Amino acid sequence: MISHILTNIIFLPLFMAVVLGIFRAPIRVLKIGAMFSSIATLFLVGILTYNFDTTLGIQFAQDLPWIKNAGISYYIGVDYLSLIILLLITSLMPPLYIYMFHENRKGYWYNMMLLQTGVTGAVLSLDLILFYLFWETMLLPIFIMIGKYGNGMHQYNSMKIVLMTILGSMSMLFSILYLGYIYFETTGMWSFSLSDLATLVFNAQTSIWLTAGFLLAFAIKIPLVGFHTWMAPAYGSAPTPAVVIMSAIMAKLGIYGIWRFGYGLFETTLSYYAPTIIVLALIGLLYYAVRAITEDNLRKMFAYSSGSHLSLIALGIFLTNEYAWSGSLYFIVTHALASTGIFLMIGLTYKRFKTVNISSLGGIASKAPKFTFFFTFFALSIAGLPGTGGFVAELLIIIGAFKASIWIGVLTATTMLSAMIYVFWMLQRTLFGQSNNDIKYSDLSIREIVMLLPLLILLLATGIVPSFFMQLYETQLYTTLQEFMLVIGGVK
Repeated sequence: MISHILTNIIFLPLFMAVVLGIFRAPIRVLKIGAMFSSIATLFLVGILTYNFDTTLGIQFAQDLPWIKNAGISYYIGVDYLSLIILLLITSLMPPLYIYMFHENRKGYWYNMMLLQTGVTGAVLSLDLILFYLFWETMLLPIFIMIGKYGNGMHQYNSMKIVLMTILGSMSMLFSILYLGYIYFETTGMWSFSLSDLATLVFNAQTSIWLTAGFLLAFAIKIPLVGFHTWMAPAYGSAPTPAVVIMSAIMAKLGIYGIWRFGYGLFETTLSYYAPTIIVLALIGLLYYAVRAITEDNLRKMFAYSSGSHLSLIALGIFLTNEYAWSGSLYFIVTHALASTGIFLMIGLTYKRFKTVNISSLGGIASKAPKFTFFFTFFALSIAGLPGTGGFVAELLIIIGAFKASIWIGVLTATTMLSAMIYVFWMLQRTLFGQSNNDIKYSDLSIREIVMLLPLLILLLATGIVPSFFMQLYETQLYTTLQEFMLVIGGVK
């Protein structure tokens, strides 16, 4: 089982969806099948983590010929970076399925299982064509879920996110194909394997354009400021599970892509783009925070909040020091947990009160104490509540920013302050404001508490004992950083 464990992790949800679809399973069986596939993949990832060696690079690799004449292979593997993202994906799916417990539209469930296969495959792919296929696969379910099951201008917003994402995907595909062509011209053979392409040497101009192709795709997915116009409308009209996937997982894959392929293929060229990305990230973390303060819609407010924090993560990976890198990788996980919690709470808010507008809410604290506790906890976790993992991650990035430059450090530190402003301002009006007589208040059910409790425990655990979790990646992360510093220093 260990030898094929990555294949099982990728395709189990898709296999379950296909089998249930062929037999036209009733909705009750479909729900059970989806939940089983999520728990089974989580169990497999647990086995993978137990057998993972933190001192080694790529492990559990499978490299099988696929389109042999074109040098395309089914090449998958896991290292410290993909393991962290993999743990994140599989940990978030069961709570999402619990949230969807009363959802009786079959397409919802099929799309979620396909989505899990898409994001998991993208994280584990080490062949760039295979990565691209999974990258496109995860877009289709999001398009369907927003376009078919969303609200407001959902069809327009689904087309907008698809068109912008395709623009980035096409630029990335061009870079991938040209890399394969360069490898063919150099060796006489075609290959799209990351390990093969990493051996290529090309001139500065070529490298700049190839890197731009990848960066455009990842900048849209994150999204960095200037590439963000799809974000708030999509978050505002998408169903809650799709919002969680976009914020907690898909946006993080943009960060993952820069880390995996930027530092895997274009180390020196990333240094060329670093000043631009750092400026965009600094503008983003401030601009998004201001937009969050002025936003009345809870989904859009926390969409802008996510944009601010994702800009912080992007900033960290371009500062290239041990504090910033460690904090960015840790923040990928802790922000995903917090954003999943808060968007699930916003979904529960809409189910109860039929609105997510702050101005239409109020007085929840006096009528629904359990709801208030979880809502407050996840909102403050977004803002970097001490004792949660987000605080540790943000603190490391801020230290790394000060190590790079005092001015970058000062601007970065405003993230915590601005987050506290919009979170406390929102909580005061939403939970502790005047009660709305038109709203029927109800507290959390046992099922909802079971859904939210693991997220709360993980956020506290990552904040109280961060070293326990960081040991999964610290050794290899610092090795990667040292190798990168040697390359840009001209030693290697």
